[in-house]
Amino acid sequence: MPAEQATDHRSGLLPFVDEDPTCGPPLDVEPLPRERAEALARNVKGIADPTRLQILSVLLAAPEGEACVCDMTPLLDLAQPTVSYHMKILVDAGLVSRRKRGTWAWYAIRPEHRAVLDALIWGEGMGPAEA
Repeated sequence: MPAEQATDHRSGLLPFVDEDPTCGPPLDVEPLPRERAEALARNVKGIADPTRLQILSVLLAAPEGEACVCDMTPLLDLAQPTVSYHMKILVDAGLVSRRKRGTWAWYAIRPEHRAVLDALIWGEGMGPAEA
């Protein structure tokens, strides 16, 4: 086929196309702000472990909304240093608060994360009894 037919130009050059016809118009959206993305990444990294998810389930189900490492070690069948290690990660991620009482530390889900963690762990509209 002659170049004139393939390009519809006598010069043999392809016509200049301003936009890529295979791609749509530019998106008119804003990405998640970087600061929020970094905070969310810390939260997600904090819960990305089966043991930490179990710990969060214990804290969510605790009658007073808080628990001590000494309460969790027999439930999880883990040693105190292991549970404490995971608690530190959850505290550093900003998901759990820590309050010292005597020689023990008591942990609770931070109120601003409770609803999201409830839905994540138990399923939307469910609690520990229904899971």
